[in-house]
Amino acid sequence: MERKVILIFITFFVIFLLFGVLESGFDDNVIYIPNFLPNKDYQKLLSLSTDKRKFIFEDFRYVKPIKDRSILNIFYSSKIINSVRQILNNENIIKSDFPIEHRIYPVGSEGMQWHSDTLMYDKPQYEAIYTIRNNSDSFTGWIDGKDEYQKLWTKPNSLLVVKAQGYKHHVTPPISGEREILKLIYTQSDKINKNYTDEMERFNKIY
Repeated sequence: MERKVILIFITFFVIFLLFGVLESGFDDNVIYIPNFLPNKDYQKLLSLSTDKRKFIFEDFRYVKPIKDRSILNIFYSSKIINSVRQILNNENIIKSDFPIEHRIYPVGSEGMQWHSDTLMYDKPQYEAIYTIRNNSDSFTGWIDGKDEYQKLWTKPNSLLVVKAQGYKHHVTPPISGEREILKLIYTQSDKINKNYTDEMERFNKIY
Protein backbone atom coordinates (compact mmCIF):
# COMPACT_ATOMS: atom_id res chain seq x y z
CA MET A 1 0.00 0.00 0.00
CA GLU A 2 2.80 2.38 0.94
CA ARG A 3 4.60 1.61 -2.33
CA LYS A 4 1.41 2.37 -4.28
CA VAL A 5 1.08 5.75 -2.55
CA ILE A 6 4.69 6.58 -3.39
CA LEU A 7 4.18 5.67 -7.05
CA ILE A 8 1.05 7.83 -7.23
CA PHE A 9 2.95 10.72 -5.66
CA ILE A 10 5.82 10.36 -8.13
CA THR A 11 3.38 10.22 -11.05
CA PHE A 12 1.65 13.43 -9.98
CA PHE A 13 5.02 15.09 -9.38
CA VAL A 14 6.22 14.25 -12.91
CA ILE A 15 2.94 15.51 -14.39
CA PHE A 16 3.34 18.73 -12.41
CA LEU A 17 6.86 19.24 -13.76
CA LEU A 18 5.81 18.58 -17.35
CA PHE A 19 2.87 20.94 -17.01
CA GLY A 20 5.21 23.62 -15.70
CA VAL A 21 7.55 23.21 -18.67
CA LEU A 22 4.68 23.39 -21.13
CA GLU A 23 3.23 26.43 -19.39
CA SER A 24 6.52 28.31 -19.31
CA GLY A 25 7.43 27.45 -22.91
CA PHE A 26 10.89 27.33 -24.44
CA ASP A 27 12.74 30.64 -24.46
CA ASP A 28 15.12 30.90 -27.42
CA ASN A 29 15.77 34.66 -27.13
CA VAL A 30 19.13 34.16 -25.40
CA ILE A 31 20.93 30.80 -25.28
CA TYR A 32 24.40 30.28 -23.82
CA ILE A 33 26.37 27.16 -24.83
CA PRO A 34 29.70 26.54 -23.04
CA ASN A 35 32.29 24.17 -24.57
CA PHE A 36 30.66 24.58 -27.96
CA LEU A 37 33.30 23.11 -30.27
CA PRO A 38 35.49 19.99 -30.05
CA ASN A 39 39.02 20.80 -28.87
CA LYS A 40 40.49 20.17 -32.34
CA ASP A 41 38.30 22.90 -33.87
CA TYR A 42 38.87 25.24 -30.94
CA GLN A 43 42.64 24.90 -31.32
CA LYS A 44 42.33 25.84 -34.99
CA LEU A 45 40.47 29.02 -34.05
CA LEU A 46 43.18 29.87 -31.51
CA SER A 47 45.63 29.91 -34.42
CA LEU A 48 43.82 32.78 -36.17
CA SER A 49 46.03 35.83 -36.53
CA THR A 50 45.38 38.64 -34.03
CA ASP A 51 47.77 41.08 -35.71
CA LYS A 52 45.72 44.30 -35.37
CA ARG A 53 47.50 45.83 -38.36
CA LYS A 54 45.46 43.45 -40.53
CA PHE A 55 42.17 44.49 -38.92
CA ILE A 56 40.04 47.57 -39.54
CA PHE A 57 39.55 49.74 -36.46
CA GLU A 58 35.90 50.80 -36.05
CA ASP A 59 36.24 53.39 -33.27
CA PHE A 60 35.75 50.84 -30.48
CA ARG A 61 36.80 47.49 -31.94
CA TYR A 62 39.04 45.77 -34.50
CA VAL A 63 37.19 43.87 -37.22
CA LYS A 64 38.17 41.55 -40.06
CA PRO A 65 36.06 39.19 -42.23
CA ILE A 66 36.78 35.47 -42.11
CA LYS A 67 37.51 34.16 -45.60
CA ASP A 68 39.12 30.86 -44.66
CA ARG A 69 36.77 28.15 -45.92
CA SER A 70 37.91 25.71 -43.25
CA ILE A 71 36.68 28.10 -40.54
CA LEU A 72 33.32 28.48 -42.26
CA ASN A 73 33.06 24.71 -42.48
CA ILE A 74 33.50 24.40 -38.71
CA PHE A 75 30.46 26.51 -37.88
CA TYR A 76 28.31 25.52 -40.84
CA SER A 77 28.98 21.80 -40.94
CA SER A 78 25.92 19.54 -40.86
CA LYS A 79 26.99 18.26 -37.43
CA ILE A 80 27.13 21.72 -35.87
CA ILE A 81 23.94 22.86 -37.63
CA ASN A 82 22.13 19.83 -36.24
CA SER A 83 23.46 20.59 -32.76
CA VAL A 84 22.22 24.17 -32.98
CA ARG A 85 18.82 22.93 -34.17
CA GLN A 86 18.53 20.67 -31.14
CA ILE A 87 19.67 23.34 -28.69
CA LEU A 88 17.31 25.96 -30.14
CA ASN A 89 14.53 23.39 -30.52
CA ASN A 90 14.14 24.59 -34.10
CA GLU A 91 14.48 22.29 -37.14
CA ASN A 92 14.42 25.26 -39.54
CA ILE A 93 17.94 26.46 -38.67
CA ILE A 94 20.25 26.86 -41.68
CA LYS A 95 23.52 28.72 -42.28
CA SER A 96 23.54 32.36 -43.30
CA ASP A 97 25.45 33.74 -46.26
CA PHE A 98 26.34 36.83 -44.26
CA PRO A 99 30.12 36.88 -43.63
CA ILE A 100 31.60 35.75 -40.33
CA GLU A 101 33.45 38.60 -38.61
CA HIS A 102 36.56 38.30 -36.45
CA ARG A 103 36.39 40.99 -33.76
CA ILE A 104 38.69 42.15 -30.98
CA TYR A 105 37.44 44.47 -28.22
CA PRO A 106 40.49 46.10 -26.55
CA VAL A 107 40.85 48.04 -23.32
CA GLY A 108 39.16 51.41 -23.83
CA SER A 109 36.46 49.96 -26.08
CA GLU A 110 32.98 51.35 -25.51
CA GLY A 111 31.52 47.83 -25.59
CA MET A 112 28.08 47.77 -27.19
CA GLN A 113 25.15 49.97 -26.25
CA TRP A 114 21.69 48.62 -25.47
CA HIS A 115 19.98 47.31 -28.60
CA SER A 116 17.88 44.56 -30.17
CA ASP A 117 19.36 42.94 -33.28
CA THR A 118 17.85 44.08 -36.56
CA LEU A 119 15.66 41.65 -38.50
CA MET A 120 17.46 40.74 -41.74
CA TYR A 121 15.19 37.95 -43.03
CA ASP A 122 11.45 37.33 -43.18
CA LYS A 123 11.91 35.32 -39.95
CA PRO A 124 14.13 36.33 -37.02
CA GLN A 125 17.72 35.17 -37.42
CA TYR A 126 19.94 34.08 -34.53
CA GLU A 127 23.02 36.23 -34.01
CA ALA A 128 25.81 34.08 -32.56
CA ILE A 129 28.88 35.24 -30.66
CA TYR A 130 31.65 32.66 -30.38
CA THR A 131 34.29 33.61 -27.80
CA ILE A 132 37.85 32.66 -28.76
CA ARG A 133 39.66 34.43 -25.92
CA ASN A 134 38.42 36.54 -23.06
CA ASN A 135 40.70 37.84 -20.33
CA SER A 136 38.62 40.99 -19.93
CA ASP A 137 36.14 42.02 -17.24
CA SER A 138 33.51 42.73 -19.91
CA PHE A 139 30.18 40.93 -19.68
CA THR A 140 26.98 40.65 -21.72
CA GLY A 141 23.73 41.74 -20.10
CA TRP A 142 20.09 41.56 -21.17
CA ILE A 143 16.53 42.14 -19.94
CA ASP A 144 14.65 38.84 -19.95
CA GLY A 145 10.97 38.03 -20.47
CA LYS A 146 10.24 38.75 -16.81
CA ASP A 147 11.77 42.22 -17.15
CA GLU A 148 14.72 41.13 -15.02
CA TYR A 149 18.35 41.99 -15.71
CA GLN A 150 20.64 39.03 -16.49
CA LYS A 151 24.37 39.05 -17.20
CA LEU A 152 27.21 36.64 -17.89
CA TRP A 153 30.91 36.52 -18.68
CA THR A 154 31.41 34.49 -21.85
CA LYS A 155 34.04 31.77 -21.53
CA PRO A 156 36.48 30.84 -24.32
CA ASN A 157 34.96 28.20 -26.63
CA SER A 158 31.42 29.27 -25.77
CA LEU A 159 28.60 30.37 -28.05
CA LEU A 160 26.06 33.02 -27.07
CA VAL A 161 22.99 33.00 -29.33
CA VAL A 162 20.64 36.01 -29.40
CA LYS A 163 17.42 36.06 -31.42
CA ALA A 164 16.83 39.10 -33.65
CA GLN A 165 14.09 41.48 -32.48
CA GLY A 166 14.23 39.71 -29.13
CA TYR A 167 15.60 40.84 -25.78
CA LYS A 168 17.47 44.11 -25.51
CA HIS A 169 21.08 43.47 -24.63
CA HIS A 170 24.43 45.21 -24.24
CA VAL A 171 28.12 44.49 -23.68
CA THR A 172 29.97 46.42 -20.98
CA PRO A 173 33.28 48.18 -21.78
CA PRO A 174 36.42 46.22 -20.86
CA ILE A 175 38.29 48.05 -18.10
CA SER A 176 41.07 45.50 -18.34
CA GLY A 177 42.01 42.74 -20.77
CA GLU A 178 40.70 41.98 -24.26
CA ARG A 179 37.81 40.04 -25.68
CA GLU A 180 38.24 38.19 -28.99
CA ILE A 181 35.18 36.76 -30.75
CA LEU A 182 33.70 35.57 -34.01
CA LYS A 183 30.29 36.97 -34.92
CA LEU A 184 28.13 34.81 -37.20
CA ILE A 185 24.50 34.14 -38.05
CA TYR A 186 22.21 31.13 -38.08
CA THR A 187 18.92 31.78 -39.83
CA GLN A 188 15.46 30.23 -40.20
CA SER A 189 15.00 31.41 -43.77
CA ASP A 190 16.98 32.45 -46.85
CA LYS A 191 14.48 35.21 -47.71
CA ILE A 192 16.39 38.41 -46.99
CA ASN A 193 15.01 41.92 -46.56
CA LYS A 194 16.35 45.45 -47.07
CA ASN A 195 18.18 45.40 -43.74
CA TYR A 196 20.26 42.48 -44.97
CA THR A 197 21.04 44.34 -48.23
CA ASP A 198 22.00 47.52 -46.35
CA GLU A 199 24.24 45.59 -43.94
CA MET A 200 25.93 43.77 -46.81
CA GLU A 201 26.54 47.05 -48.64
CA ARG A 202 28.08 48.52 -45.48
CA PHE A 203 30.19 45.43 -45.04
CA ASN A 204 31.45 45.49 -48.62
CA LYS A 205 32.32 49.20 -48.41
CA ILE A 206 34.41 48.62 -45.32
CA TYR A 207 36.18 45.51 -46.58
